Amino acid sequence: MARCSICGMPAVTFVRYQRRYLCSRHYMEFIEGKVRRALKRYRMIGEGDTVLVAVSGGKDSAAVLGALVRLSREMKYRVVALHIDLGIGEYSRKSREAAVSLASKLGIPLIIIDLKEAIGVTIPELARLSKRPVCSVCGLVKRYVTNAVAVEIGANALALGHNADDLAVYNLKSFINQDLEAISKLGPKTESIEGVAVGRIRPLYEVYEKEAFLYAFLLGVPFIHDECPYVDSRSIERRLKETLNVLENERPGTKMMMVRNLAKRIRDYPKPVGIISRCRVCGLISSGEVCSFCRLTSKTLGEAKGPVLRKYIAKLIAESSISA
Repeated sequence: MARCSICGMPAVTFVRYQRRYLCSRHYMEFIEGKVRRALKRYRMIGEGDTVLVAVSGGKDSAAVLGALVRLSREMKYRVVALHIDLGIGEYSRKSREAAVSLASKLGIPLIIIDLKEAIGVTIPELARLSKRPVCSVCGLVKRYVTNAVAVEIGANALALGHNADDLAVYNLKSFINQDLEAISKLGPKTESIEGVAVGRIRPLYEVYEKEAFLYAFLLGVPFIHDECPYVDSRSIERRLKETLNVLENERPGTKMMMVRNLAKRIRDYPKPVGIISRCRVCGLISSGEVCSFCRLTSKTLGEAKGPVLRKYIAKLIAESSISA
């Protein structure tokens, strides 16, 4: 049996790009060390901050929430979790149960936004009515809801579960498409804009997908293994992920090099063109007079649902006494 390179106890994994075996305790310290360094190196969180963590119910959000909670006492910030019930049948039911169990086990407050209850439609229904791909609609809605909740509770940062594998794939896809403006959004953090948008942070920026899975497993927190039924197995992202996995297998550390170099050069990429303003309907961030969410719901449902959703969120926050 392989032994931990640090203490000699039975190892649970071999970290190829560091060429060392690690036992359960030292592996968890290794991952939390990565997250701690990312938080400090990229100045993601400050002392006294409130961090809203988007929790899907999967392994990555379970890992990022677990690590942030375990580091919160040391680094003196507050953690609040958010789960969005997308209304995708059994998948959403399992995801919601996992999120509730996760927050309960870690002892932190959880805000649940039920889309059907909030705006009258689920993600599949909204996609069908708008005649747009489900993933496109889902991404737009999740971005709006997470930001709206973060603004409402006065959060200083919104933490996402994107790992190094995700970011390497997004970076490569954007480069192939020569969408250099998209690359500028793939750094470790984005900045807040007071009153309209809360900056997003990626604490797993230097953590591989497999590392996040093993960390969540060893931490003993609940998460689902199911994949969203709308994920396209033939997408370019899936093929690029397979290609990068081959490179990583041949040259351990390739993805880590990509994301670290991206973080160093992120300011060299062009920023999106256009003036950032406040949506005249809902008051949140927009690249035009009306934000994408209010435009989508107005066209599809006959009413811009931004104000409706913000009122729903405010009521939930008031009833739960969650605020910064």
